[in-house]
Amino acid sequence: MVQEKKMKRRVWFIMSVVALLSACAPVISKQGLREMDPGITFQSFLQDPDRFKGKVALLGGQIVATNVKEGKTWVEVLQKPLDSQQKPEDTDVSYGRFLVHFMDFRDPAIYSGGRKITVLGEVQGKKVMPLKEMDYTYPVLIPRESHLWKTETGSGPFFHFGIGLGGVFR
Repeated sequence: MVQEKKMKRRVWFIMSVVALLSACAPVISKQGLREMDPGITFQSFLQDPDRFKGKVALLGGQIVATNVKEGKTWVEVLQKPLDSQQKPEDTDVSYGRFLVHFMDFRDPAIYSGGRKITVLGEVQGKKVMPLKEMDYTYPVLIPRESHLWKTETGSGPFFHFGIGLGGVFR
């Protein structure tokens, strides 16, 4: 009986550690990250995309729009800094926009505006398109790996703890 309890605790402990480690794991593979050029900053990439043609960059941000043409998908992304898990941060900081050119169909209902995305991709160059009332030069990535982040609901864990009476004062 005691041996069985110890075994159950060990299994529970191992499962907890695995779950914790997997929650903190980067979403892009180690192999993919080895192919990346760490010297590419988004600012330099935005300034002269053609200079980085053929190199591999890691970028992320918030999806602005998704367009499908002839079975290929263009995703417009507002760049955001990435955190240690390669997730775009919730910040007003952005250095511009870029395009992700998927060579297959990605449903715009899933790749919808406001969702966060992280992309490891090969720099294809640039594409000039209208942005409001101006022409904007978008750097273009062809993804090798990408991760679409789950939509977050609320601003943290929802729980309530209290004893006694409560009320709302206005």
